[in-house]
Amino acid sequence: MAFLCDEEMKFQQMLLRVQESLGDDDLQDLLFLCSDLLSPRELSEASTATDLFSCLQTKELLSPNDPSLLVELLTIMKQNNLIRKLGLDGCMENNGTISAYRLLLFELSQSICDKDLKNIKFMLGKTLPRKKLERETTLLQLFWELEKEDRLDENNVEILQEVIGNVYPALEKRIIQYKEEAAGETFIAQETENNFSMSVQPLSVTSLPLDEMMEEQVDRVSVTEDQSQSLDITSGISNESSHLCVSDDPEIHQYEMKGDKRGICLIINNCNFTSMQMREGTDIDKESLKAVFQWLGFEVCTEQDCDKKRMLEVLKDLAGRDHTGADCVVCCVLSHGCVDGVFGTDEGKVTFRELKESLQCSSLFRKPKLFFIQACRGTSKQRPMWPQNNRADDVAFGDADISTDSIPDSIPEGADFLLAMSTVPDNVSFREKTKGTWFIQALCHNLKQLVPRGVDLLSILTQVNNDVSRKSHPTGRWKQMPQPEFTLTKRVVFPIPKTQPPQ
Repeated sequence: MAFLCDEEMKFQQMLLRVQESLGDDDLQDLLFLCSDLLSPRELSEASTATDLFSCLQTKELLSPNDPSLLVELLTIMKQNNLIRKLGLDGCMENNGTISAYRLLLFELSQSICDKDLKNIKFMLGKTLPRKKLERETTLLQLFWELEKEDRLDENNVEILQEVIGNVYPALEKRIIQYKEEAAGETFIAQETENNFSMSVQPLSVTSLPLDEMMEEQVDRVSVTEDQSQSLDITSGISNESSHLCVSDDPEIHQYEMKGDKRGICLIINNCNFTSMQMREGTDIDKESLKAVFQWLGFEVCTEQDCDKKRMLEVLKDLAGRDHTGADCVVCCVLSHGCVDGVFGTDEGKVTFRELKESLQCSSLFRKPKLFFIQACRGTSKQRPMWPQNNRADDVAFGDADISTDSIPDSIPEGADFLLAMSTVPDNVSFREKTKGTWFIQALCHNLKQLVPRGVDLLSILTQVNNDVSRKSHPTGRWKQMPQPEFTLTKRVVFPIPKTQPPQ
């Protein structure tokens, strides 16, 4: 015969005190809030609060070591006094065990008076059987019936918005808010340094490192989303090469891609953080990048969930390798971030400067060092901008009068780098749980489409900018604009692979 230890006994006594403090209506609230956690049979057999708690304990959702679900339930039900009496006020509630959808329905039920409930039942007269609309039926029971009829679920709250919006218009805003947040669970934009609500600022016109060149390219290049049509992307660059190159030779030279091997592609994939939000969908990006760069001839190495120290160690190890026989090196970082860097899983920041400096090594001299950064760079969301008749005046930037003489065989510090970042400074970057991020997926797609056509990397990134800029958050309110920065001295053109691109 098994005996309970003192801690377990005290916890069972605590659950009994909860039952004694709650009424029949409170039990119905508990059952409704837990309806996503238990089966219909388990819910129907729970005639008391302790029956419900026993089911939750069996599923290891509740225990003496983790009473957070109990605290969350009591907090939602506004039983703050009971929480204090139980000595649980020091426990953090596990925000998220109860779904946002279930929480929405519960909040609506608490806001509807008897008169409004009567009107709601009247409006549902053509949707539910009359027996289900009896006087004693509560709003939570109505929600249950609508779910049984497949008229209501977490992805479909239209009938909720229509009925409650007509009866109680003020509550319609709460339903709309849920729909926007539900869309945001698929299109996540919290790859930021803090988990707080994001400030919304209109997209301002800023001077970006590739603005002038990209605008000139876009003006001259016919770009289409139909991949079956010809994409003449390189023509804009070659036609303008005379003013991009200082030498008398108008041709922009290419980096050599004839080494014994293409090089190493390091993928740092940070998904699980100490306190920041989990980056669901990032593994899809990792696999896409891995397949594409292997196809391009790279030796792909992946590192999962690196803290700051580990990130710097991995980069140091990469720099310590002999890259003499390689053409270039690639580093992809998938993580949370801020305006000037990315975060390790311990929330330690690695700046973009540290990333670049880590690959300053002799065997990579005059070879392209390519970084692809998927991370937010702030908390603002970019709003769409619409065409206008007027344009801003061109701005001229003065250059210092310097000598053009140079020392043979030397290059400026920081030359031959590319940082292709998923978004411009201060703004968020969107990630879909089931499809990956907009930026990485557009990058992989365009590499597969355009490398076989001999298109150079900067032109491919221009097309990536185009593709991502056309995407919109499901609400239509938010946009994203990637930003490449580079100190490349030649064009990066990957040799055409002999095999078909990965699917």
